[in-house]
Amino acid sequence: MKGRKRLIQSIFLLAVFLFAPVAGLRFVALFWFLLLCINLFYLRYMGRHIQIRRKDPVIRTYKNQSTGIELEVINTGYLPLFNAIISDTTGSLDPTSLCRMRLDMRKRSRRTISYTLRPNERGLWTLGPVKLIIRDLFGWEERSFEQPDRTTVIVYPEVFPLPYQAYDGYPLGTIKTKHILHEDPSRYRALREYQQGDELRRINWKASAHAGMLISNVFESSVDVPLLVLLNLSAPAFPLKSQYMYAERCIEYAASLISSASLVDQSVGCISTGILPEDGQPLHIESGREHRLVILDSLARITLSEETSYHIFTEALKRLPYRSRVCYVGPVLADTLLELLLLTRLKGGDFIVYCIVPKKEELERLHEKSIPVREMETESHG
Repeated sequence: MKGRKRLIQSIFLLAVFLFAPVAGLRFVALFWFLLLCINLFYLRYMGRHIQIRRKDPVIRTYKNQSTGIELEVINTGYLPLFNAIISDTTGSLDPTSLCRMRLDMRKRSRRTISYTLRPNERGLWTLGPVKLIIRDLFGWEERSFEQPDRTTVIVYPEVFPLPYQAYDGYPLGTIKTKHILHEDPSRYRALREYQQGDELRRINWKASAHAGMLISNVFESSVDVPLLVLLNLSAPAFPLKSQYMYAERCIEYAASLISSASLVDQSVGCISTGILPEDGQPLHIESGREHRLVILDSLARITLSEETSYHIFTEALKRLPYRSRVCYVGPVLADTLLELLLLTRLKGGDFIVYCIVPKKEELERLHEKSIPVREMETESHG
């Protein structure tokens, strides 16, 4: 009910109450007027005493992965909330998400509202604002309120398992072992709770006594095989018709390689000709053990560029750590790949090409140069 209409109705009811000759009519007018006042008070009171908070200001998830979103609703008033409607604005992140629901609450209570998102595109997205529709006691009128807090959703590319075997790396510790990915007990890393199967020599008895529970030591790996992904996102290198699809698959393979290497505790880095929208610069993150999330955050936002020069790759390989593994991901560029192969082998590293839908003559030329090639699948793994 709009304010002007409510005012006219209130004046009319007061006039009937004051001047109507029939007592019963005056009673009905007064009763109706009191109902209007109670409803107006209820709407304003509940609007001031309902608070909505987002539990997670930043959410990281993967493309095609279901993710839970939680909203905390607090009723600080002494009146219950009836038949309200709460909804969250998801935009184009997931148009099919059921983020609109009925809300009833007791006085001075709190409730957690949750719904599920399944993003179908990588990128940087924003959820919000949250909208709350409060209805009066009789359903005659409703008011809308907005909670301006937003949630940033970073959607990583789809990730699938890729084998990453560490061999011929450089030793980090002093203990020799046939299994080079085993931990080196001379290189302490951190503590964690005891897990079934942990050896007795792994248990930290002093920390266990202090914590009142079994605590195990965690050590660094004995050999490091740093991974550097060279991601080619130069738009002119892709066929125009399938440019978007092929570029997305390259990004997904790059993210999968980074994740696979991180799972075995190896240093990871990523150099790309693609552009980061916030600063308009190419992606350049050199190898490091804690770089996985930074790289995935960047791959979630990266876009194609019109750059046709690949000097960013050659400059990065000149500073390549000894015995690293270099994975080129992108369209086949035989001359450029040969140069990258030579620079990698000068540092004693391995060089692997991940290409999508290569031509037969391109493959033959790469095989002639003894360049290992892996053909990427064009179908999604999700």
